[in-house]
Amino acid sequence: MKGKSNFDPSSILSRAGERSASPNVFLNTNGTTQHNTIDIPVSEITVKENPRKQFNDITIRELAESISAYGLLQPIVVRKKDGKYELINGERRLRAHLLLKRKTIIAIIKNVEQLDPSKLPEIKLIENLQREDLRDADLALSLSELKKRHNETNEQLAKRLNKSAQWIKMKITHAEVLKEGQGSAKLPDQDVLSEIPTSLFTELAPLEKAGRQKALNFLVATKTKTGEFPARADFREFVRPLKVTNPKKAKPKSVSLDSLKAELNKVKQKITELQYRKQEIEDAIKKAKRS
Repeated sequence: MKGKSNFDPSSILSRAGERSASPNVFLNTNGTTQHNTIDIPVSEITVKENPRKQFNDITIRELAESISAYGLLQPIVVRKKDGKYELINGERRLRAHLLLKRKTIIAIIKNVEQLDPSKLPEIKLIENLQREDLRDADLALSLSELKKRHNETNEQLAKRLNKSAQWIKMKITHAEVLKEGQGSAKLPDQDVLSEIPTSLFTELAPLEKAGRQKALNFLVATKTKTGEFPARADFREFVRPLKVTNPKKAKPKSVSLDSLKAELNKVKQKITELQYRKQEIEDAIKKAKRS
């Protein structure tokens, strides 16, 4: 048996930000006999740990219509596991088949003996990062999951993926703010939240939680009303008043030793005067009691 392949995603992720559709080397089906293509029952396919969390119903229906008219042009990719098939690549095509109520789907059954099974979730992440139709939200969440999986800093992840540290930071910030907004009862349209581009999410990063909530509500309301998100410059103007500015603390004035001694002498003199006055009052009280 051949040894397991080294897992180095940098070469296939170098253009992820530009939505390159270069094939995933792990799923490459050219020049290999380590797989076969057959019709498999849709009911026997399991889907786990897919980084793509959001699916557009309209595009799924369009894909289903295309499959109905022309057939499935690209098989899904699965691996045999526990008597069933675990999906590696092609959940949109699988969903389209379910929409068409198809009983079977053409699939490539991969022989994954050369791959570490623990790497399969990461392979799915990388495959999604290469999709041309991957939204900013899915890309950001996928990168966030990669960072978490490897316990890396932004700089380490950027180096491994041949991306700039600033680009990674923007995407990770996007993911963090997105997770914060997801599930919020104050946001009426969660689907719109997932459509917000990274460029607008980065304007939210400096805001406190309350400010972020107001800004997210503004974005969702604008998209719902006009069909488009505001321009970044316009959104920047909206969030400007929401930024909390910390007042500058006055620097303590430098005090000389002589001035401190002089102030101490004044305090002592005041104490002496108060002690004399105290004694005068006590004597007056005693005299009043005797008379």
